[in-house]
Amino acid sequence: MYRISINGVWSSDIGGAYGWEAIGTAFLEDGRLIGGGRNHYSFGDYKEEADGCITFHVEFYQFGEKRALFGRQSDNLSIVIKARQDDDNKVILGEATMPGHSEYGIAVRFKKRGQLPE
Repeated sequence: MYRISINGVWSSDIGGAYGWEAIGTAFLEDGRLIGGGRNHYSFGDYKEEADGCITFHVEFYQFGEKRALFGRQSDNLSIVIKARQDDDNKVILGEATMPGHSEYGIAVRFKKRGQLPE
């Protein structure tokens, strides 16, 4: 199936006990990710595979009140997200993990909100 580029502005959510929780905004452009929210920022890269899988490698930095993620409370986490884009090219769903700690996984959802400026 043909996929369009994922370049653009995406909202990001994590899945929890009470459903999806909005955590921030991600800007995706030509293999680069830059994002942030009210108490964190992140940057990294991603690769789109021929089979439709998208792999993100993200450095996640928290400031202010830190939340526990992957069983730990930390200023900086290295995260890998394995995801797939839906058939409408408007949603990316996947799972975030922290290398070396496969016992923890967090559901992740990105929703396309707009295009990047030229």
